[in-house]
Amino acid sequence: MVWIGAKYKFASTFSYRIPYFSSSYALSAPAPSPSTIKLAIIATAINRTGDIEKGKKLFRKLSTANVTIELPEKIVLFKAFMKRLKGKAIEEQITTQFGTLTKRFESTFGIREYIIYDEPLTIYIDTPQEDVDEISKVLKNIQYFGTSDSLCMCLESGISKPNLPRCIKPYNTQEKLLNENGIIFLLSDFTEKTTFESVDPFSGKKMKKEDLTLKPYLFPIQVVKKDKNCTIYKCL
Repeated sequence: MVWIGAKYKFASTFSYRIPYFSSSYALSAPAPSPSTIKLAIIATAINRTGDIEKGKKLFRKLSTANVTIELPEKIVLFKAFMKRLKGKAIEEQITTQFGTLTKRFESTFGIREYIIYDEPLTIYIDTPQEDVDEISKVLKNIQYFGTSDSLCMCLESGISKPNLPRCIKPYNTQEKLLNENGIIFLLSDFTEKTTFESVDPFSGKKMKKEDLTLKPYLFPIQVVKKDKNCTIYKCL
């Protein structure tokens, strides 16, 4: 197994909803979760080749792979008050000058937190030696993580060792990392029971509780400025 690193520059803002937060009040973690990164790899491989079997094969190899992220020097999180369209439980027929129309959405409001990086974000994934070239190529083609509006561009990818002092790391609740500084965020990852069908949106199967696990990660950052709607973090 070797580490492959890929450096990404985001076009504007990025958002990754902290697991189990309501979509009406969606706070964001400062970086995408391991499961989000793996899904981006699988989705990109399928979209670029049209080969679903290749996606399944990659998923089996990477579903439980170790992932870490090297953070930029500064991270800004801000809350945005947004107008949203929510699907109606019961469709409504309305009469207009153009005829009878079906109203399938209703207008609501919500708050979502977005992220701005001052430098590129570098993602590392532990990869089998024989798959280095294939996965490195897929990483170069990723255009977004999570939501499709989180547009990004890969600047470079290849075998690379993580700069551990700048990387997030699993937080051991037993050891408590008493000598470590930073802020803890919960991120989601797949389990050994997770199957490709459970994450495939076209399979008709819903993801079960045992398919995802929440892991505490220590982010080597500190708050340098904070107000009601904005927080600025700096890497330690």
